[in-house]
This record gives sequence, C-alpha cells and structure tokens, in this order.
Amino acid sequence: MAIDGLSESLVGKKVSVKTNNGESFEGVIYAFDQKQNCLALFEPGSQTNKSRQTFKMLNTSYVTSVTPVADSTETYLNEQFRKGDLPKINTEKIQERARAAREKREYSMGADVTIEAQDVFDAIERTLKCSWDGSTIVILDVVELKAPYKPEDLKAKEDGSTNKRAANTLEQIKKILKDREHRLKTEK
Repeated sequence: MAIDGLSESLVGKKVSVKTNNGESFEGVIYAFDQKQNCLALFEPGSQTNKSRQTFKMLNTSYVTSVTPVADSTETYLNEQFRKGDLPKINTEKIQERARAAREKREYSMGADVTIEAQDVFDAIERTLKCSWDGSTIVILDVVELKAPYKPEDLKAKEDGSTNKRAANTLEQIKKILKDREHRLKTEK
C-alpha cells in the first residue's frame, strides 16, 4: 500500500509519521525503500540530551500518514549523513547496558529448575521483586512459593515480617498465578 506523499524525495526532510495503532513519531527520514516497505526515521537528540539520537525502522505497511513538519525544501541531514556516515556510537555505554541486562537475567535464572518454574518466576518478577532460594521463589522477602508453584503452595515466611504485608503479597501473587494459568489455557 502506498502512502500519499511518501517517496524517496522526502529523504532528509523532517516529518511526522503516524501508524495504524495510534503511535506518532517525529524525525528526519534517513532512508526509504518502497520495495522492502521500510522507512528509517532518524530522531535527533533533544536540546538537553543531544547524545540520545535514535533510529526507528518502520514497516510502511503500518504507516498511515507521513507529513512534512517544516519547509519541505529544507534538508535536515548534515553532510556527514549524506555521505552515509552514521553518528558515533558510545560502545562502552552499549556494553555496560548489555552487561547489566545479562547480570539481571543471570540473577533471575533459577539453577536446576523446570521451564514452568522459570516461567512462574518471570510472571511474578514482572510485578514484584523476587529471587531464588534453591528451587523456592522468594517474593519481596516475605512470601515463599515452592514447587509445583501453584497458589496453594504459597506461604508467608516466618521471619517476623508484618502479617498485613505478607497477606497483601499473597493475594497479589495468587492473582498473578491465576492470570498466568488462565493465559496458558486460552493459548492452547
């Protein structure tokens, strides 16, 4: 599907792009390939954070409109971009983010636990801080969930933590487990 006004002549122009799911982006068209249904949108960093430049790759099948933002005769890409050079990338920052993500994931991985146990852990961890103690999932240091990881396997830790906090956490985890079970049934 062709989008009115979208052509290679817009490369280098500042535009506003809207998608069929209601998202909108503003930036400079870096590249456009009609055959591949691909639009590369360069989003320059803000005035306060110029180093936060990003590129968005958009499938034009999902783009509903492309509107030039400024004078369509003005080109925003500098000489460096016209030669095909991309902006410098802070590889140290990328490596640090990757290391932090890897460490977080390793911390979240249970040793010698089943795929289902890890899935339960991941479902709970999306909402509440939890960790592994052997094959037991410890949630907020007040609740334990032991195999086979069903709502009836939940219990408050007996370490003097407040009963109200443990009761609220138990109810929240039961809801998470029921939602997960319902999701698994509907996926089958």
